[in-house]
Amino acid sequence: MSDVISIVSGKGGTGKTFTAANLSLALQKFGNQVVCLDTDLDSPNLAMQLGHIPEDKTIEDVLRGDINELKAVNVHGSGLMFIPSSLPLTNERITEGKIKKMVDRFSGFADHTVIDAPPGFREGFYNSMKVSDRMIVVTNPEFQAIQDVRKIADEARKHNVKIEGVVLNKVEGILEEASRHEIEKITGLDVIQTIPHHNEVRKSIHKMQPLVADKHSKIGHSFRELAADLTGKRFRAPWYSKIIRSLRKLKGE
Repeated sequence: MSDVISIVSGKGGTGKTFTAANLSLALQKFGNQVVCLDTDLDSPNLAMQLGHIPEDKTIEDVLRGDINELKAVNVHGSGLMFIPSSLPLTNERITEGKIKKMVDRFSGFADHTVIDAPPGFREGFYNSMKVSDRMIVVTNPEFQAIQDVRKIADEARKHNVKIEGVVLNKVEGILEEASRHEIEKITGLDVIQTIPHHNEVRKSIHKMQPLVADKHSKIGHSFRELAADLTGKRFRAPWYSKIIRSLRKLKGE
């Protein structure tokens, strides 16, 4: 059976889709078969994070009954399978039954199904949570955002869904940010990975190339470490990656 992991956040703009794309690709690189679903119909960004402009074969086509789940699958160059959401807004909505049907369809051959869930506490969030085996919460080090994480933790406990922990994104290391200790104390969850607010991330999003695809990216290594932790494996970054990064910096890359 496929392990279903939902990537959730209390609000938009935290880096949830960036996390979903890079974690999915990192899991794939450990030899797992991964399917990533974009269920954020209002703000679909997964396909573009993976360098793809969805025109047809989207999750909306499945919801309308035009095609089945398997025919909606797109394939990244890494072998990662994903179903994007349509860029133009539609009137489609994902019910719990429909998302469960999708997840069940992939359970026979996918090791992991990663759901890029809608942010907030509306229907889409709850439907994704209910079909998940575990969740990862993405947040920024702002106290307001962290209160949302505590709400997510409360809802997960009500529905008996495990939260693996928090990915703390866009960290600048300034005094105004909540510390790792404060976040863990407020939310009752472990911070399982920290991603800096770095120009490398902005370049990755602009180029539509996940950082995990760069074998020397420090942030890419962070997602590989996370994927290793989630699957009980080990990852050690190449010793020469730091030298490669220094040479790139000298060249202005």
